[in-house]
Amino acid sequence: MDILIGFPEGAALAGNLAARTGLPLHQVSLHRFPDGESLVRLEAAPERAVIVRSLDQPNAKLVELQFLAGALRERGAKELTLVAPYLAYMRQDMEFRPGEVVSQRIMGRWLGGLFDRIVTVDPHLHRTHDLGEVFPGGRSAALTAGPLLGAWARAQGAADQGWIVLGPDEESDHLVEGAASAAGVQGIVGLKVRRGDHDVSVGLPAGTNLTGRTILFVDDIISSGGTLIDAAKVAYAHGAARVLAATVHAVFPMERLEAFKAAGIDSVVSADGIPHPTNAIGLSDLIADCLAVL
Repeated sequence: MDILIGFPEGAALAGNLAARTGLPLHQVSLHRFPDGESLVRLEAAPERAVIVRSLDQPNAKLVELQFLAGALRERGAKELTLVAPYLAYMRQDMEFRPGEVVSQRIMGRWLGGLFDRIVTVDPHLHRTHDLGEVFPGGRSAALTAGPLLGAWARAQGAADQGWIVLGPDEESDHLVEGAASAAGVQGIVGLKVRRGDHDVSVGLPAGTNLTGRTILFVDDIISSGGTLIDAAKVAYAHGAARVLAATVHAVFPMERLEAFKAAGIDSVVSADGIPHPTNAIGLSDLIADCLAVL
C-alpha cells in the first residue's frame, strides 16, 4: 500500500497533496516531553510512503523524521520519499573559516541514507548547482516556484499595469526569470552585498529607471527581511511608485510586517511550503506533478 504521511504543523499542505495525488493521508502524532525528547506515533506499515515535512526550525523535526523513517523500515517499507519544500542546512556548502562544519554535505548523507527520493522547492543553494551533488546516488528534485509567483502576479494585473519583477542578486536569477515570464512582465536582477545576517545592501544595474512602476520583489526566502527592506529603499530611490514582495519560503515573524510597511512595502505573499499567515500560493500541484515522474 502507498500512503502519504503528514505532520501536525503541515497538515494543510499534506491534505492538499493527498487530494492531488489520490494517496490516503495518515497524520503523525507527536508528543514532546519536558526534557525536549520526542515521541512519534503512526499506525501504518506501508510498502511505500511519501512523507511531507518542511524543515524550517529543523533540529527537532530532523530527529522525528529519523525516528519515523527508521520505524517504517522496520515495518517493511521498501521506498520512502521525503517532500521537504524547505530543506534545512543547505547554505553552509564550504568551510568559510577554519573548523566550520560543512552542513550541506553531512545533511545530504544523513537524509540520503533515510530516504530513497527527496523533493524540495527552491533550496537555498549557493555554489552547489545540482541537488544531485547533495544526494549522490539517490533520486532528487529541486523544483522552482518562480512561475507560481508569476502566476499570482498576473492574477493581480501585473501585465496590464506594467509591473517589474526584481530579484536581489544573481542567485535569484531563476526565480526572476520564471516569475517575470509567467507574469508577462520585465525582470531585473540586482546586486546584493552581505556584511552579516542583518546587514545587507542591494544595488541595481546602472541606468535602471523604475519611475512610476510597481515592483514585485521576489526571493527564495524572507527571514529577517533586511534584504527586502533595502531593496524597497533602492527601488523607491529609482522612482518606483509601489513595492510588493513574493517569496517561496516565509520564515519571518509577523511583527516584521510593521518594519516592512514602514519601508513602503504594500504586502508580502508566500508559497505554502512553510505554514505562514502570508501563504497565498499553493505548491501541491507542482509537487504532485514531480512525484508522478520522479
